[in-house]
Amino acid sequence: MFTNWVKRAVMVVVAVLAVASLMWVGFLAGQSSERRQVLSAVERIEIKEAGISFQARLDSGATVSSINARNFRVPDGDPRDMRANVGKTLHFILENERGETAPVSAEIDQVRGIRTADCRELRYHVYLTVVFRGKEYPLLMNVNDRRRNTDKMLLGRNFLRHGWAVAVLEGV
Repeated sequence: MFTNWVKRAVMVVVAVLAVASLMWVGFLAGQSSERRQVLSAVERIEIKEAGISFQARLDSGATVSSINARNFRVPDGDPRDMRANVGKTLHFILENERGETAPVSAEIDQVRGIRTADCRELRYHVYLTVVFRGKEYPLLMNVNDRRRNTDKMLLGRNFLRHGWAVAVLEGV
C-alpha cells in the first residue's frame, strides 16, 4: 500500500516537472506556440553576405545552424589552435546545392566541439545574415564542409527561436 502511494507521488512529480520544463522551453523561445508561424521541413533561405540562396532543412535537433563552406583561411591565424583564432576574420567559400559559390569573410565568434554520427570535431562559428520572407536575421552558424551531405544548410533551434515552428510530418 505504501509503495503504491510512493509510485503515484513520483509519477505526479515527474508529470509536474515535465510540464514545467515544457513551459520553460516555451518561455525561452520567446513566444507561445499559438503565435509561431509553422514552416515546412525545407525552406529557401538567402545568405545576404554571399548573395546566394540555399535550400535549408529545418533541424530542431540542432542547437546551432550549419552551412556548407570550404577553403577556410585565417590570415595571421594559428592553424594548430583554432580557439586562438576567435575574433579574427575567417575567409571561406559558400556553396549551395545548385553548385553556386560565393566568397565570404566573417569574424570568428567562437569555436565549438561538434559531435556528429561519425566523429567529434572543432568547428568555427560565425554570424551570417539570413534573409527569409523579407526579414533579416543575424544567425550564428557553424561552417563546415557539407559537400557530401544532401542538405547544404541546416537551420537549428537558434533560427526557430525567431518565432518559427516546424511542421511535423505524419506517418514518418
